[in-house]
Amino acid sequence: MKKLMSIAVLAALGAISQAQAATTVSINPDGGPGIDPVLSVGGLDWAPGNALSVAKPGESLSPAVNYVGQVFTTYAMSSLGAFQNAGGSPMFSNLNNAYEWTFVAGFEETYTAVAGTTGAGSSYFTVNAGTSRTTSNFFEIWSDTSKDSNNLTGAGFRNGTLIATGYFADLGNYAAGTAGNGGFIASETSPGSKTPIIEDLDASPNGNQYVGMQTVQGNGNTQLDIKIDWANPAYFVTVPGSLSLNFTSAQKLGFKQTDPAACFWTGTGYMNGAGGVDCTGSGSTTSTIGTVNGLNGPNVILQTDASSNFVGRVPEPGSLALLGLGCMALGAMRRKVTN
Repeated sequence: MKKLMSIAVLAALGAISQAQAATTVSINPDGGPGIDPVLSVGGLDWAPGNALSVAKPGESLSPAVNYVGQVFTTYAMSSLGAFQNAGGSPMFSNLNNAYEWTFVAGFEETYTAVAGTTGAGSSYFTVNAGTSRTTSNFFEIWSDTSKDSNNLTGAGFRNGTLIATGYFADLGNYAAGTAGNGGFIASETSPGSKTPIIEDLDASPNGNQYVGMQTVQGNGNTQLDIKIDWANPAYFVTVPGSLSLNFTSAQKLGFKQTDPAACFWTGTGYMNGAGGVDCTGSGSTTSTIGTVNGLNGPNVILQTDASSNFVGRVPEPGSLALLGLGCMALGAMRRKVTN
């Protein structure tokens, strides 16, 4: 269960002593001439999306088990709502009119503490760091003129033109060997009751697409670091030698702003989430989150809502003059509040 996801995306230059400072990046939103001009982008405001936390075979994320030490994988996806300037204000573009930006991601987490095993209470975890991109540790940004991303089906988030790739890594901001940490609080009917609040899974403006399916109620946050190992120069026109993208995603249950997804990209193919669609081609449309999400799993689905800003990791003053890199004042990360 999850999260406020803070993703720091790093394209490393070299072994130079560095500090973080807010910055902007020159981005060609459509990757070519004639649609949008190059923008000086300070942040990215992602639309409400989906995440699915997946238990290992033979295990479950449902309550009444000893979570501590248990490792699970989370898959996430969303489309971009707006480019932002250095102050966090939306910038005009033809995003979602002529094209869309989307991301898909996957990362492993480990439970470190659990208070309450009845579906209500708090859970905490660390994000496992890797040294290269794998099927359980990946981050991808895509651009697509077909604008076909669909939160209900989970399709259309990984097609078009690949813009950037990366993986979750230990960049020295969290405990050694980890790429981040987080927690989730499942709401109680009354303080100390340990009884979860149960509601419809899908209460989005699109109507209830999963009649009869319910979920526990709650919210949480996770902060993570991602190392970028490739970026498309047609889109990222001028990028500092090293760069971070602070990515903050508020997660909550149930789904109030978008539909729960039926399918999720796992790095090698698709798997079932909320169900209703044959994601694997096997003929199965079965849900993997049970009839009450967060209670009878084995997996857990969450609504995400993300915003982010760019942060350059610039050298110390002596090296700064040598490289000629400008340093802006440290920027405050804008936190989106979900309704």
